[in-house]
Amino acid sequence: MKTDKGLTYFGNKTLVELVIESVKKITDRIIIITQNPAYGKFGLPFFPDVLKDKGALGGIYSGLTHSSTQKNLIVGCDMPFLSENLLACLVNNYGDEDVLLTNHKDKAEPLCSVYDKNCITQIRPRLEQNQLKITSALEGLKTRVISFDNEDWFSGKEFTNINSIDELKNYDL
Repeated sequence: MKTDKGLTYFGNKTLVELVIESVKKITDRIIIITQNPAYGKFGLPFFPDVLKDKGALGGIYSGLTHSSTQKNLIVGCDMPFLSENLLACLVNNYGDEDVLLTNHKDKAEPLCSVYDKNCITQIRPRLEQNQLKITSALEGLKTRVISFDNEDWFSGKEFTNINSIDELKNYDL
């Protein structure tokens, strides 16, 4: 996107503001993982990556490291259509697994899933070896897959992530 994706405007709000609004309907314990101090304007705690330049897996690891809770809903900053139903179902369906991994049309959605802090010890060595693929890092963890594809309320649009200005232009709020 050639700019900080989360701070890109979609309508009159940034992508991250839209995500924060959705997550706030489920919990008030929200942290943001970013190197950019501009995220301070949202009034939420924010932290830099623990290990730099490790992509989304590094962000998951950093979020878990800085979190004060055992189970953690992790979502990307570029998912403006997250719904309260989706997030509530995720939070209300986790159990003793390390990862409650969402799946949509047979595709894993690791940036909208629930992770246990126990994942830290599994993820760190992967990051140190530059093995940054999230689904590979989940191997060896107790993972349960959940899909909402057959739910009446689920449109599929909830997992849309915006990766370019052109993609942004294809959607309406």
